[in-house]
Amino acid sequence: MPRTRNVDDPYYGELTIRTDSERGVVEVSGEQVPPVVIQRSPDAEVSEFVPIGTRKADRLTMSVDGAEAGLRPGPGKLTRASYRVDVTLAGTHYRFTPDSDDYTLLKRDGAGIASFGLDTAGKFTVFWQARREDSRPADAAIGYALSVAFRTGALGIFTVLLNGSENVQRP
Repeated sequence: MPRTRNVDDPYYGELTIRTDSERGVVEVSGEQVPPVVIQRSPDAEVSEFVPIGTRKADRLTMSVDGAEAGLRPGPGKLTRASYRVDVTLAGTHYRFTPDSDDYTLLKRDGAGIASFGLDTAGKFTVFWQARREDSRPADAAIGYALSVAFRTGALGIFTVLLNGSENVQRP
């Protein structure tokens, strides 16, 4: 079922996030950010553990302001790092990697930009690490889109080992 929510980002104002889990689409837009679209191919095998439905790069497309971006999610297995998502856009490399149980850090060309958290009720918490003048509008749009498409945070390996494998894939 399609869902629309508005987010008030401290750097880039109001953003609109549209999701359609059935079709596998996430769209982020706003007056101060370029539109970002992540879409799952119609023939992709759907996993209930991934909001966009898959972590298979060949079954996903991403565009930023109409330009195609390379999107490569990690496999999402035992370690936090396996839940990373790499994005390449016009020579810029983004990496979205969980850095705690609840938050995921967005880096641009190796530099930390912002940490994104999204709770089960759909409420965002964003901690900008870059100063406003060092951030880019695409940073915000990409971070929000990846947060919704792949979720934020991941359990650490020690938590998984202590609590058992039922925690490997969080619903």
